[in-house]
Amino acid sequence: MEHILTVTETKTDHHHLYLVPIEQWPQSEWNALEDGMRMLADSDALTFVYVLDSDDAFVQLRLPKQVWPALKEAYEKQWNVSVLGPSELPLEHFHTEMAYMLDNIPGNGNYGSLMVEAVEETFDVKA
Repeated sequence: MEHILTVTETKTDHHHLYLVPIEQWPQSEWNALEDGMRMLADSDALTFVYVLDSDDAFVQLRLPKQVWPALKEAYEKQWNVSVLGPSELPLEHFHTEMAYMLDNIPGNGNYGSLMVEAVEETFDVKA
């Protein structure tokens, strides 16, 4: 089964970035989530997709372009990154996965020109 959490708001506190999804989840389902340790790109939607796992679900944590400036700051300053739901879920592999995306997307036409341009512009990276 697949679920989606869409982040449209971020919060910062003491060198920590909190991603706030618009969807509400019950505590019992939230507690089953784990860091999926991988990030994908949805080029058509100009969105990064951080994978969260649970026993019976693949959960897309969707990070649209509007939150990329906050992701950039957290990445550059090496802040901890967590998702806020009923409780906090640390994304321990965020920096590794973001580094991979920023290394692979710039100049790579496989991601589509709009995604490449958006990543290069927002994160100030070039191929």
